[in-house]
Amino acid sequence: MRRSIQVLRSFAFTCLALSAALPAHAGLTNDVPSCYAANKIAPPQAPYDQLIYVLIDQTVLLDATLQKSVLDNVQSMLKAGTKFVIAEFSAFSQGHYLNVLHTGVIERPIPPAEEGNVVMSRLRDFHTCMLQQLVYGQRLAVATTAQVLKSGTSNLDQSDILMALKSVSPAVAQEKVARKLVFVVTDGLENSSVTSFYARNAVRHINPDVELKKAQDNNLFGDFGSARIYVLGTGVMQPAANGSTSARNGYRDPKTLLDLKQFWSGYFSRSNARLVEFGEPALLEPLSW
Repeated sequence: MRRSIQVLRSFAFTCLALSAALPAHAGLTNDVPSCYAANKIAPPQAPYDQLIYVLIDQTVLLDATLQKSVLDNVQSMLKAGTKFVIAEFSAFSQGHYLNVLHTGVIERPIPPAEEGNVVMSRLRDFHTCMLQQLVYGQRLAVATTAQVLKSGTSNLDQSDILMALKSVSPAVAQEKVARKLVFVVTDGLENSSVTSFYARNAVRHINPDVELKKAQDNNLFGDFGSARIYVLGTGVMQPAANGSTSARNGYRDPKTLLDLKQFWSGYFSRSNARLVEFGEPALLEPLSW
């Protein structure tokens, strides 16, 4: 059996096992085997030309429809020439913290004009390997994302969204690619020592300008290197146990959502990024470059 096929198949059990348990190590290096290395072919100077960074808030519980939307959107972005990063966060407490689970590169193919420089037998194996690499990378990213979504909980007291975004922004900015996209799965409800968007166990009306000033005073703006930002899950939280009928039904009034959108649009603008889609809670348009 060809070496390129053996290399990828040796990792196949990892994808199958992800639904049961994720590796304990942080996936800061490429977890997807290289088809260039497996076939002893010189890799391109830039093995990928686009990045998708998926950042999931552990304090958010999404229904089945929203979870499927997250997974479908992630898979749709995983094509040849793509680097993906799957990370989770809540607050640095109760055994939870910002954690990169998997990083992977689905490599760019050999340009057709250069295929004549490769031995025919290696080229055939390389093409087979690339098809399997795509499937492997998609399964790894989607299975990891699904596992994080399933482990979401409303029992965590705090969610440091601003600090998590600031922390990951340098990794996004340093990528020397033209197309960068950050997919944030969160309710958008900051609840930290800096500020809280809650009051009496319900979402409060915020003043976007006041909250942006707090972010500035606490040095919480980042630099995403002109990345495109998509947010899914805004305003999602468990219905209140008491209070008004609307609160107990989990109702979010338009003014609250508009204020949240204005705040996050301002935050990303001042963090060298562009908020493309703000799901309240669902995306109305799919992820795109």
